[in-house]
Amino acid sequence: MTDAAHASHKILRLEVRGGFWDGLEMDFAAGLNCIIGARGTGKTTILELCRHCLGQAPIDDPQREQQLTKLIKANLDRGTVEVVIETRDGMIYRVHRGATGDEPEVSDQRGSPVEISLHRGQVFAADFYSQHQIEDIAISPRAQLAIIDQFITDEIAEIEPERRALASDLEKNSADIHRLRQAIADREEALAEIPELKKRLEALDVGGEQADDINREVALKGSRDQEKRTIKRADETLAASLDKLEDLTRTVKSFGRLVERSEGENAKLFERLQLVLEQAGNDVAGQLGSARKLIEETRASVEDLERELGEAHAGQEQRYAELLQKHQDAQAQAREGARLQARLNELLEQKRQVERRRQELNELTKQRGNLLDQLSELHDRVFALRQRTAREISARLEPDIRVGITQFGERVDYADCLRDALKGQGRHYNALVSRIEQNLPPRELVRLLERSAVSELATALEIRDEQADWLIDRMRAAEDGKLLLDLEALQLEDRPKIELCDGGTYKDASTLSTGQKCTTILPILLLDSDRPLLIDQPEDNLDNAFIYETVVRNIGAVKAKRQLIFVTHNPNIPVLGDADAVFVTESDGQHGKLRTNGDVDKLKLEIEQILEGGAEAFLERKRRYGY
Repeated sequence: MTDAAHASHKILRLEVRGGFWDGLEMDFAAGLNCIIGARGTGKTTILELCRHCLGQAPIDDPQREQQLTKLIKANLDRGTVEVVIETRDGMIYRVHRGATGDEPEVSDQRGSPVEISLHRGQVFAADFYSQHQIEDIAISPRAQLAIIDQFITDEIAEIEPERRALASDLEKNSADIHRLRQAIADREEALAEIPELKKRLEALDVGGEQADDINREVALKGSRDQEKRTIKRADETLAASLDKLEDLTRTVKSFGRLVERSEGENAKLFERLQLVLEQAGNDVAGQLGSARKLIEETRASVEDLERELGEAHAGQEQRYAELLQKHQDAQAQAREGARLQARLNELLEQKRQVERRRQELNELTKQRGNLLDQLSELHDRVFALRQRTAREISARLEPDIRVGITQFGERVDYADCLRDALKGQGRHYNALVSRIEQNLPPRELVRLLERSAVSELATALEIRDEQADWLIDRMRAAEDGKLLLDLEALQLEDRPKIELCDGGTYKDASTLSTGQKCTTILPILLLDSDRPLLIDQPEDNLDNAFIYETVVRNIGAVKAKRQLIFVTHNPNIPVLGDADAVFVTESDGQHGKLRTNGDVDKLKLEIEQILEGGAEAFLERKRRYGY
């Protein structure tokens, strides 16, 4: 949770050029901002223009993202929107974007482009919630998890690069293991021919006075085949090493581009960092150049030896041919012996390749275990952060609301993966999928499947051995064995549980009425954070008593530390929340216009007219209530 003295991100200004809101200019306050106006005057569009400009579309909800894209295109047309932001570090940037899918363009206060990205919220982040989205959060574990993560953005950002790197390494490891397993399987059937070839060679009887000489020449011819393969393999290995060194050279030469231009007070330090990296890249590239030269010289020597070997082979082949010419009766047997020996040598070379691949596979399997362990450790760290945050939220909101979290509790992706593997098999597999995802984590399931542990699997899932045997065969065969690698690498997400105390009993938010869902989620959103909070009609589905007793109270507690920008039709929010800035919108149906703006005292007549229904309506309610 954000400390009271902790600086926060802010949206300072919004400018629109073109479209429905052409000419709009809004300067937001650091505290509570309320946008009011009659329905259809474009209030929602203002929030969504801010969201669009900052590149914070809800990418985890394709349908909502598509809706917002249509809204932006319809209201911005060929125009542009610019948002001025201030980071919690005090840096001010201008963010510019058109209606198309182009990325936001970021510049400094003077308008000079800066190479920073707003993705992942590491430079700047804000929390946007469209109308009815709060209700949707109550039924979406992923959305609830995202809310928890918003309170620990910095801590997760520190872990995320390592997690992404490990996930990338694991993906490559999976591809390499699958490739090696396929290569080994493709060769094993042919290798079964080796014992038979050896028997046939031993049984082959050339005969005649020169039998020993002919048999020796046949064996030497086989050795020459093996020699050619050996020198060819050496050359191919050297060539592949040169390619790898070339790729590595390009990588180290780009070290200097790792540093993004800094506009902050530590810019000089980052200039020095860039120089250090560039120098290191040049030094390493020089060393790699020396290594390349050495390999190229070695390859040239190998080519010389290959030519020398070819000359030697030519003379030896001539001798072999002359010997066969002298002994016409042994030619057929000799040629058959040469053919069998060549085939045997070919298979023995393939066997050596398979053995090398098995060794490589063993190394990759060990590496895979380490990668999985490291990912699991990172997940444990993230879970500990989430668990701490859930406890802090509960401490702030109990007894009304409590938040818990279960590690690896979100298993939808796991179940979907299992269903995809088992569907179309003519069996009722849904019950089996449910047993698996409830009782066996992916890694443990894969361990049992790879060992063909029928009895253990049957016991763990409480099924018959016959079913376990079928499951093992099906899962191991799926996608040529790749499914097991994918399952083993599957990272289960944590699952939050947000509950409301209703009549002394805690109830899961997903089971509540629409109003109760909002009653449960909104107080969490209104907790202090360093990210601006933008909500379209936070009062939806809430009664005025809750708005006054909870929403307004929470606004008062947080607005000094967190910027709030709300579209609202409820007078309690700007009036009792003591809005620092109120913006009044109007429209002629073709274009929106900012009629006026100011603090809540300056605009009390507009608030009274738009949100209270006018003075007469307000006084009539007062009379009816007997005040």
